[in-house]
Amino acid sequence: MEARTEGVESVIERLRSEFEDHLRRKLSSSPSGPLISEVVEGGKRLRPSFLLLVFECLGGEKREMALDVAYALELAHNASLVHDDIIDMDFTRRGRPSLWRRIGIGRAVVEGHRIINVAFSTTLEKGLEVARIFVDAWDKASLGVLEEVAATKPPSEIFYQRIVEHKTGSLFAAAAESAAVCAEVDRSLRDAVRQYGLLVGTVYQIADDIVELKRRPLRLGVMLALTRLEDAFVKFALAWRTRSLRALLSIAKVRGEDISFFTSLLESKLSEIDQLVDSLPLNNDRKVLLRSFPRYCVREMLKEGGVDASSLRVLRL
Repeated sequence: MEARTEGVESVIERLRSEFEDHLRRKLSSSPSGPLISEVVEGGKRLRPSFLLLVFECLGGEKREMALDVAYALELAHNASLVHDDIIDMDFTRRGRPSLWRRIGIGRAVVEGHRIINVAFSTTLEKGLEVARIFVDAWDKASLGVLEEVAATKPPSEIFYQRIVEHKTGSLFAAAAESAAVCAEVDRSLRDAVRQYGLLVGTVYQIADDIVELKRRPLRLGVMLALTRLEDAFVKFALAWRTRSLRALLSIAKVRGEDISFFTSLLESKLSEIDQLVDSLPLNNDRKVLLRSFPRYCVREMLKEGGVDASSLRVLRL
């Protein structure tokens, strides 16, 4: 049976609209409002919408708190994009010149940090536990910490999954766990929801990589071709620590046929999500929404990238 994306689409649209209203109110009263407005303009609001979706599914009642945490999450995400554009020397963002091109690299770096400070100050207002979640997520996303390589899987697969989990999964995990804190659920449910967020972020990034692989076969899936671990590991560690896309590209290239790796991994992660969601102590309607959300993300990402998703069985529940 096809995933009920129509239902989740209407829910996401409602949550996105609610968050946009909250964002405008917050920025109108912030001294940094004009700058932040310029940076966040045109965003999809996927992460704050995701946080609010999880909050609702958990039966949360402190909605203003959840909206404020979602606001902090969106600011932190957009601040990271400001810095990423400088590191990767990307000239455009959301159809406009990148911030560093408009105001200069030095000022863009400082302004990115200022936005991060606003985000962290907001989380501190909501309590040390929420702030700790954000600091931990920011550390993983910005440093790209590599855990010790397990011997049970090919090194290239482990490296790729580690990158995805730290680069994108960490913020989705923070969104889900923060929603659980706002909803005041018990620790076991909070841990399960955090794992759910990590998997959703992983699926989202895999879909993004599929699009990029279709567009530019030599750009992404960077670690998939690292079959010579001894020669590549030091180069990879240095390149990843310095967040240098060009250095990463000099290490590995991905052939067009490697698309099967992505689709297979996507299917595996969606299966993990389904199993995890089925184990949650929630009613079936909420489980359907949580299972549908990552499939909604994949469909939207592929559609935006002009990739035909009709043949992907992974998008079926």
